[in-house]
Amino acid sequence: MPTLQIISGEQEGSEINWTADEIFIGKEDGCEVKITDAGVSRKHAKLAKKGAGWFVEDLGSSNGTYVNFKKRGKNEPTDLADRDIIFIGRTVAKFWLNGAPKTVDSGHSNGTQQTGGVLSATELRDLLRGVVPIAGLTCPSCNASLEEDMKAKVREQEQVELIRRLKLHELDPASLDRLIAQASQKVRG
Repeated sequence: MPTLQIISGEQEGSEINWTADEIFIGKEDGCEVKITDAGVSRKHAKLAKKGAGWFVEDLGSSNGTYVNFKKRGKNEPTDLADRDIIFIGRTVAKFWLNGAPKTVDSGHSNGTQQTGGVLSATELRDLLRGVVPIAGLTCPSCNASLEEDMKAKVREQEQVELIRRLKLHELDPASLDRLIAQASQKVRG
């Protein structure tokens, strides 16, 4: 049974399971997944079955729907894979094709397990790889290459958005220091 595991937002920690072939996400009472966070439209998006899989479609929301950090266009169905991350307003959810596991790897070197919607270090690294495609990016009017100029700008914007969405700015100083130390070790290693 498919599951949306809320990993940040007002319903953080909750899991929504369903059996219908189509469900709606939004603030409206008629939505199967009711999310009242800022930035969520009355009828924001829908999840629908497609063969053996699922897709998400933004329904013309004001703030858009993101899948794995990439904004999806209005009425643009986007196939979902197991463990994809969906952003709806300020809510971040993890899509599980066959239900969420009882525990997930916390990504800590001590091997601890945590329940809930925690992203492991490996999952976070995989999501960040190639978030915004800039290879071969050219100016639409003059065809000049923009790839080199855009690399630093895009990475900075991705980092700001990632910090905001994962609430890294809300961490206490000790936790932030541990996270930075862990990231530094992985980069060097």
